[in-house]
Amino acid sequence: MKKASNSQHKSSLVVHGFRPMKFLSITNLMSKTTIALANDSRVSGSEKALYNLKLSMIKKDVFAVGEMLTRASTTSKLVALVPKNDGFGGFLITQLPYKEDTRKVLPSDIGFADRNSVDAAKRLISKAILNFDHFESCLPENPWLKHFFGYLESVSLGRALEEVEDDTKMDVQQMLENAMKEIELFSLSLPEDDQPIKKERKRKEPPSSKPEFVKERISDEWIDRFKNDELGDLKNDQLKAFLKGQGERVAGKKSDLVDRVIRVIEKELFND
Repeated sequence: MKKASNSQHKSSLVVHGFRPMKFLSITNLMSKTTIALANDSRVSGSEKALYNLKLSMIKKDVFAVGEMLTRASTTSKLVALVPKNDGFGGFLITQLPYKEDTRKVLPSDIGFADRNSVDAAKRLISKAILNFDHFESCLPENPWLKHFFGYLESVSLGRALEEVEDDTKMDVQQMLENAMKEIELFSLSLPEDDQPIKKERKRKEPPSSKPEFVKERISDEWIDRFKNDELGDLKNDQLKAFLKGQGERVAGKKSDLVDRVIRVIEKELFND
């Protein structure tokens, strides 16, 4: 499936099979999701077919495994289609990791948390817990819709347009007031950062006829892109510039460039 990268096919979604819901890891649902809905105006009968498929999947407690291509120039993605338990024939689409995408835990992320920092983190998290009976009850109203209907009302009734309060904006000051003590205790429980060791500067050697190639240092920005699986979102020029700075080949399709960048960063992180 990964070899289908940079396919020239149009955007599409293909279902390959079904699996029980118990095999869908909750961590996969933390990635960006897409909503899939039927469109009878484009495909007649699709709304009824998709709705019946959703009811059948809910009854059997399964999710669908498929391949999604958002546009011709991108890499196809392995996705899960999770039926929404509502009155429409909709599905949530979330990306699934490939087997080779499962990476090791960095040595720098292991072994520094103690009981004090864990307890401090729990107290901080407890301040962020929302207490409600139904999830829908905690969701704010759409400010754009409120503004639109307010505009229609002002035009039709000849009233002044009232300012719409946007409940979706975070009240940072209120959040800090509620959890400032826990934030400070959590910060104090963290270990101090290691002081960087100053290296002695080497004397410059006289230039030779053919200077030796020196790899560029891999920046934290590239490592963060690697950890967050964002390398596939970069342009070819960015990937080639990185590979050129590492003395790697810059030829090939975008999928080849991405795989080459991943190998370089993994070697830097795990083989040093």
